Amino acid sequence: MKSKITLDQVTIGVEAFDTNEKALKAFGKVDPNKYEVLPVLVVIKNNRKAALRVSPLQVEYIVPGLGKVHALRADEVGSAAGGPSAPNLGPKPLPFPTRKKKNPLMAAEIEGRAFAARMIAAGESASGFFYFNVRHRTTAKVYVNGLVDSSTSQEIFYFEIPFED
Repeated sequence: MKSKITLDQVTIGVEAFDTNEKALKAFGKVDPNKYEVLPVLVVIKNNRKAALRVSPLQVEYIVPGLGKVHALRADEVGSAAGGPSAPNLGPKPLPFPTRKKKNPLMAAEIEGRAFAARMIAAGESASGFFYFNVRHRTTAKVYVNGLVDSSTSQEIFYFEIPFED
């Protein structure tokens, strides 16, 4: 993990899977980048003495000068990207059965590799992908907020992690 930051005994690392090679290693035959969906791997390491509550976690992709893009839920990825579809030519004169193309972003790999942790025990880590409907820019940052110390219910300061080349 090239890009990482440590604050208050919590380390968060991010890596954009923006190339075909990286995407194929993580998702097999599916390359979300072809459909303008950027997978970003997020790894959270808890070095605190108490567990961290990480649900709900707020994750955003920030491009300086252009704004914020909120992470998609894994079940939204297929519909946000659209996937392959036939053009809408209006009402059909006869009710012929139509064959709908399977959306490759509805693959089990997308949802199965999404970040799903709710808690991270002391000394443990959790990882998974967040998906953004955007093309990757090296000047972007990932904003992470919503980590809470489970013993004190105190929210931990937000993280803003820039991507490194």
